[in-house]
Amino acid sequence: MRIAICDDEKTYIEKLKNDINSLQTHENAFEFSEFESGESFIEQFSKDKYDLVILDIEMKDLNGLQTAEFLRQIDKNVILIFMTSFDKFVYQGYEVKAFRYILKNQPKSIYLKQLSDTVQEYYRNKKYIKVIDDGIEKELLTVDILYIEVYSHQIVIHTLNKHYYQKGKLGDYEKMLEGCLFVRSDKSVLINITNIDYIKKNQVFLKNGKSLYVSRNHLENITKAFLKFSRSRWG
Repeated sequence: MRIAICDDEKTYIEKLKNDINSLQTHENAFEFSEFESGESFIEQFSKDKYDLVILDIEMKDLNGLQTAEFLRQIDKNVILIFMTSFDKFVYQGYEVKAFRYILKNQPKSIYLKQLSDTVQEYYRNKKYIKVIDDGIEKELLTVDILYIEVYSHQIVIHTLNKHYYQKGKLGDYEKMLEGCLFVRSDKSVLINITNIDYIKKNQVFLKNGKSLYVSRNHLENITKAFLKFSRSRWG
């Protein structure tokens, strides 16, 4: 996992590297690049160069929010988190699609949990399932799936741009996607929690604008899962 840290306090960069390294397991490895100003970071930044960018908001001259605005013009997908000692900037983080806003001076257990959630988000974004598309097997990233439904005795996998018609049972896909934040909205539909925009009454509204009905038996479960996911990003 390629991580860029931009903070004008060298000592904090070292602390952050140590804390992230404490999360290392046999499944992941971390590669760090360090920058002490937004300007030095921007000079060498390019699309797909990093998997995670950690920015201190309160840097001199070019601050973290300004640096993030530049970053998003080039790379819209890299995971971005802000580090700061104050919480007054949190709503501005939405404008640059920050994954998380972390306070430096909060209890260490919460702080480490937030870093761990960020690492897990990266690996979750890399997971895929195999589908047959026009007779050819291909890998479909799970984060690109909006929902999966049973329709006319087939499994239909809905993404933003395409529908994939597959053989099998919904229960098999549910097991296959365990840990990828998919939850049933009724007995024939499995929704990707990460692609929900909001929930209103008995309807789920997805990020592409489509709405899906949620049965009474599944409404509480899917609402809890969505709130938990939302808090894991901003809590």
